[in-house]
Order: sequence, then C-alpha cells, then structure tokens
Amino acid sequence: MPHSFILGTRASKMARTMAHGAKKMLEEAHPGLEVIVQEFLSDGCKTPGDLKLLGGKGAFVKDLEHRLLNKEIDCAIHCLKDVPGDEPMHPDLQLFCFLHREDPRDALIMRPGLAEPTKDQKAVLATSSPRRHALLKHLYPNAEIIPLRGNVDTRMQKLQNGEFDGMVLSYAGLGRLEMQQHVTKIYDPKEMLPAVGQGILVLQVRKEDVERCKHLRAINSDLTEKIVAAERALLMHLQGDCYSAIAGYCEETVDGFAMRGLVASHDGQTILMAEAAQDLSKPTVELGMVVAHQLLQQGAREIIDSHA
Repeated sequence: MPHSFILGTRASKMARTMAHGAKKMLEEAHPGLEVIVQEFLSDGCKTPGDLKLLGGKGAFVKDLEHRLLNKEIDCAIHCLKDVPGDEPMHPDLQLFCFLHREDPRDALIMRPGLAEPTKDQKAVLATSSPRRHALLKHLYPNAEIIPLRGNVDTRMQKLQNGEFDGMVLSYAGLGRLEMQQHVTKIYDPKEMLPAVGQGILVLQVRKEDVERCKHLRAINSDLTEKIVAAERALLMHLQGDCYSAIAGYCEETVDGFAMRGLVASHDGQTILMAEAAQDLSKPTVELGMVVAHQLLQQGAREIIDSHA
C-alpha cells in the first residue's frame, strides 16, 4: 500500500464533498495513509448550455479519466449515474470500488410558498435529466418542463429568482450538501424510478494498478457492487445513452434481489415497465439482462432510438 495517494475529483462543491468523504473513509480504514484530493474543472462544468454538444453526462467523467490515463492522479471518484453505460469503458480503466449506496430517490423542490403541482396545474418545472423530464410529464401532464444546468447553488438561485416554479434533484446530493430542508416532496421509487446507479459513488483506477490499489477495497460495499452489476447490465443491454429516458433500480430482498426497469418516451405519454427477481444462486448481471429483454420485447428499442 502506498504512503500517499492522489484522488482526482471535479471542482464543484458537491464533488469536493464526495471526494473528502471518501478520503476520510480511506484514511480511517488505513491509518498512516495520506489521501490527497486534487480538484479539476471539467468541460461539463466550464461550458454552459446543452450537455449533448459536449458528449452528455460523460463530459463530467472523461476529463478525470484522461488525467487518470496520463497518471496525473492515482484514482478518480465519480457519481456512478454519470458514468456512460452504453459502451465499454476504456480498456485500461476499471471501476474498482463501490461505496455504500445512499438514498437513490428523487426530490422535488418548489419555490417558497408553492406546493407540489396537481395534474391539471400549468407549473414550470426544471430538470437536466431526460428520465426526470419524461416522468414529470407523466405525473404532471400540463406542466412545462424546461432544461436546467449548473451546480445546486446556481439552481437554487434560479428557483429563488422565479425562473421556474420547481425542480427535481437527487435526494442523496441534497443530503451531501445538507440542503434537505428545501425539499417539498421525496418521490417513492414506484412513482419516479431512480436512474441507474443513482446514489452510488465509485472509485476508478488504471487496470495496471489494481494490485497497488487493493487498499481501496476496504471501503467497498459488496451489496452495492452486486446492485451495480444488475443496473449497468440493463443499461448496456438496452444500449441507452444519457439522452434516453431509462431507469433501473435493483434492491436486496429476503432471499435475493428484485429489479425494476423503465423506458419512457420524451413526452411521458409512453411508459414501458418491467420487473424480475432472482435468488442468490445467480449473478446479478443476469437479472439486469432479463429486465432489459422484457423491455425490448415491449418495444423499448424504438423509443430509445427516437431519442438519438
């Protein structure tokens, strides 16, 4: 195990909070280890506007991967939901350590004085996610759904300024920033199925350094790793990218795992749902593929391709 270790992260307040949380866990697990957090401003943070022009959510990941490959850092930390799942990762990199899953649910924040919209209300709601866009249109058919970029503080300021009536964010992210007090409603997963990997932080390393980085596995969650295998198998099998309205949520049951998957049209008019369960004798990757196959049988390919 090295005496010091460079952990690369984006420079946003949220990312710094994630990185320093991982640093604390690693240093507690390995007394004497120094974890140095190195911050970088990614293209996704620097450029306003449509993320699609930068390569989608992967823009937040690619810069750190580049620095990892160039050996500027020893490890990178990502929100798993930002790591593209529609194509294989760079062959020299590996997702190596999965932290315990935080709350995967989505949260609605309305402008002070406003309640959750009704189905008939013409509210203006903001989100950066195609999945949330589709499900918000399904829940609130008369609402206008607008795109939203920026860090959480920027988004909160826009809300306070009256640029829209409400927005949907990750409840885990709000928890990291201690901003849960602003939440109007937390959506049950049955109402708004979470994104693949939502609430999960992952440490990525170079494959050539796997042996050198074994100490990272001290903070790995075996349960989270199994959940990740199922959810990312769903995404890979569907060949959905970050412009597709896809959701996948796997959870532990008394005797195994259960998973639900969803593919939706952008306007929320068509919602395809599938679910399956399996016992502990099978690898969870099979569960994700079963759910994906059910969705494809229902016509998910046509919906996904229409978003490309």
